[in-house]
Amino acid sequence: MSTLVKLIVVALILNGCVQLARSTWAFYQFQDAVQQAVLFSTNQTAEQLKARVADIAREQELPVDPASLNVVFQNVQARITAAYVDDVHLLPGAYVYKWHHALDVDMRRMAY
Repeated sequence: MSTLVKLIVVALILNGCVQLARSTWAFYQFQDAVQQAVLFSTNQTAEQLKARVADIAREQELPVDPASLNVVFQNVQARITAAYVDDVHLLPGAYVYKWHHALDVDMRRMAY
């Protein structure tokens, strides 16, 4: 009986780890896609890039509020900030952790 309880506890811990990894992976994919969009945005305005970042979030089904997106250009330097909260189900049906992800990309745009 104690072995069964231990296996259940291990399964719950593994489930929580997998759910946290899923949320982290989705954030890093979003960050990478935004960096690529910034890198190749030499002919875009700040509003066009902001719309592209919102499209990326929508494509990846992330709950990014377009009002939280901020795009600032300074010559070839671009800075994008955004934030969203992801619901991570650590215990199935019992406990939901609200994980705050904050995106802050500050990089140069490719010059042609």
